[in-house]
Amino acid sequence: MTDAAWESIRRWLDSGSLQPAAVISNGGKSVVLDLSAGSEALGEPLDGLDVVRFSELVDTFMQRENPPVAYGRWGEHRALYNNENFADASGERRTIHMGIDVFCRAGTPVCTPLGGRIEIVANNNSELDYGPLMVVRHVSPDGHPFFTLYGHLGPECLARFKPGQSLRAGQAIATVGAPPGNGNWPPHLHFQLILDLLDRGHNFPGVARASEQEYWLGVSPSPACFFPAVPAAALDGRNQ
Repeated sequence: MTDAAWESIRRWLDSGSLQPAAVISNGGKSVVLDLSAGSEALGEPLDGLDVVRFSELVDTFMQRENPPVAYGRWGEHRALYNNENFADASGERRTIHMGIDVFCRAGTPVCTPLGGRIEIVANNNSELDYGPLMVVRHVSPDGHPFFTLYGHLGPECLARFKPGQSLRAGQAIATVGAPPGNGNWPPHLHFQLILDLLDRGHNFPGVARASEQEYWLGVSPSPACFFPAVPAAALDGRNQ
């Protein structure tokens, strides 16, 4: 896809004319978590935590504050990714979060915000990977395709849906998964906007290297437009 097509999609998504169905209902209350490097928003430093302790802190926060959902920010630099999945021979870990997280109870319904067609249904079952995931293909008014990715789902979607199936806006496509089957993360949806899959299929990254963030955050721009009840700036981890 050309840069002009990407820009056309971005303009449409940011125009204010989009009226998406709710991906996950927030019950009229929104809480945004600071999961950035150096943060102590969950009561202790997050840098270098293993997933067990991170999950305990998230669970404690959700039980204490009792929000319907809590959001994790797009574009945020995080020091949570210590698994070998996030490192390579270059020595630079992937630390820039490319989607928006929606922390909530396991089993919470997940809906597609726009009509579209299922592109991918897969189970990335490695530790700290997506677990069950779906990718849905949409088309802009100008005819340009783009995609939404849903990660850390419950397993029922794997048998229920197949690539090529049509979906309507607001259709329930999955539920939020639970550990260990969801990649062994605390229950949440990873929601990501993708302008071009770049032939990466179900292995499209959800976290990028800091040295490459300009490129990857261009391919996966902020999906804040799909969460209109929350100010877009509050969901932009680059602003913090």
